[in-house]
Amino acid sequence: MTARNISISLLTASLLGLSAAAVAQPANTQNRTTAAAAVAGDRGQIFSATVTKIDQKNRVVSFKNQDGELDIVAGPEVKNFAQIKVGDRLDVAYEVAVAIELVKTKNNDIRSREKVSDVKTAPAGAKPGMVKTNIVKTTASVEAIDKKKQIVSLKGPKGNIVEVKVNNPELLKGITTKDQVDVTYAEAIAAVISTPKK
Repeated sequence: MTARNISISLLTASLLGLSAAAVAQPANTQNRTTAAAAVAGDRGQIFSATVTKIDQKNRVVSFKNQDGELDIVAGPEVKNFAQIKVGDRLDVAYEVAVAIELVKTKNNDIRSREKVSDVKTAPAGAKPGMVKTNIVKTTASVEAIDKKKQIVSLKGPKGNIVEVKVNNPELLKGITTKDQVDVTYAEAIAAVISTPKK
């Protein structure tokens, strides 16, 4: 199992309120990408797999895709476990940062970062699923600007680069590379189990 799939299994487990179990080695040892990374502001598929087996007694769900197999244990907090069926599809999608506010600042301290999260889960009786939305407010350094795509690359407090989609072109006026900006953006990630349409 690749490092990428291990991280996906942990991400999926976290989203659905599950815990990662033993992961089988895939038949294909190549590190094949399940889906391309999302472009900022667009929704991209991170992971997709099909339910192949369900151990009701031990509450273990087995998933399979082209990269291999994955077993996940559903804890008691997963209220809709009984709704999962063999053949169901698990999809994890990420909607990358969309700017809400972007303002030039003279503050050279880019260490501050605030995040507020909102979590919505599937109603009782439905297939398990969850959508987590983060509202992030921070001071960052502008590393690059793609005016055609309206994407700004920002270097955050930990040195990580975040691509932010700026739907309102007015927010980009007067902003240049190496500027310090106060930015507020929204990002969302969802994990949903569904029955494929026949």
